[in-house]
Amino acid sequence: MPEVLVFSGPALPLLAMAEEMKPAGWNLHVRTRDSKNSEVMDAAGMADFILVFGHGVSDDVLRKAEKTRLVQLCSAGFDGINLALAGEMGIPVANNGGANAIPVAEFAITLLLSTIRHLIVTDGDTRKGDWMRPEVDGRDTHELFGTTVGIIGAGRIGSTVAGMLRGFETTTLYTDVRRSEKAEGFGASRVDLDELLERSDVVTLHTPLNASTYGLIGERELRLMKNSALLINTCRGPVVQEGALHKALVDGEIWGAGLDVFEQEPVDPGNPILKLENVVVAPHVAGKSYESYPRRVRFAFDNMVKVWGGGEPDSIVTLE
Repeated sequence: MPEVLVFSGPALPLLAMAEEMKPAGWNLHVRTRDSKNSEVMDAAGMADFILVFGHGVSDDVLRKAEKTRLVQLCSAGFDGINLALAGEMGIPVANNGGANAIPVAEFAITLLLSTIRHLIVTDGDTRKGDWMRPEVDGRDTHELFGTTVGIIGAGRIGSTVAGMLRGFETTTLYTDVRRSEKAEGFGASRVDLDELLERSDVVTLHTPLNASTYGLIGERELRLMKNSALLINTCRGPVVQEGALHKALVDGEIWGAGLDVFEQEPVDPGNPILKLENVVVAPHVAGKSYESYPRRVRFAFDNMVKVWGGGEPDSIVTLE
């Protein structure tokens, strides 16, 4: 029977679900950041699979994992693992197959609407007894309906955003290294990055973090955007150069931002972006929903069962 090394982060229901949903006879060896290195390495040496819940996989673990047939991530992102080394070791790496695409897409739109309607500011004002300051009485409050939205990265999450935007009758643009038939089926048009930035009223980021996307949105890109535009980031913090974003927000080069991710996480409470009223922030929770957790675990075990039976895994991630 398979031996599975499970890396589990804190406060997630995924581990309990894994214990309930694992195939009969499969053995789970759970390790956390508090586990001794010797315990981690012992489990890596015997592991047929490595299952990752909210945790990275170190190079030392990969080198030890000579029996491992698959590293199965329960996240969409894969920046916590050295794909080049995994490739050298002959270990395929799979992400969650879009199991969290719906909550991330919904949360991106939640951040968008919360920002253009000043929701956080108005909530705080109302609770304090301050009624309708001029900034929120419609003079600088905006609608999503009929705007142009640019999606950077039209994979499972970005294309799901494109589908959700249909009800707002947006003009939807996307840019991606690959053509997305799904996004185009929802009416999105593929353009290059500069055109997307110049035309969009809202730019929403749904790209993986890798060498080509690290610092993708910096001073130059922000200057291409309309000064009335909004930036939404629910993918990875380092895709955006935070210093350049702060400057653009303060100088009025863009109108606002909705951020679920940061360059440093947990975010430093002294981060100057947190002091801006034209920004809505969250603690990297876009993909966390009650409904998505069992989808992640079921996909993970289905994928591992397929490999155990001699098949090829789904949702493999590769170096660009």
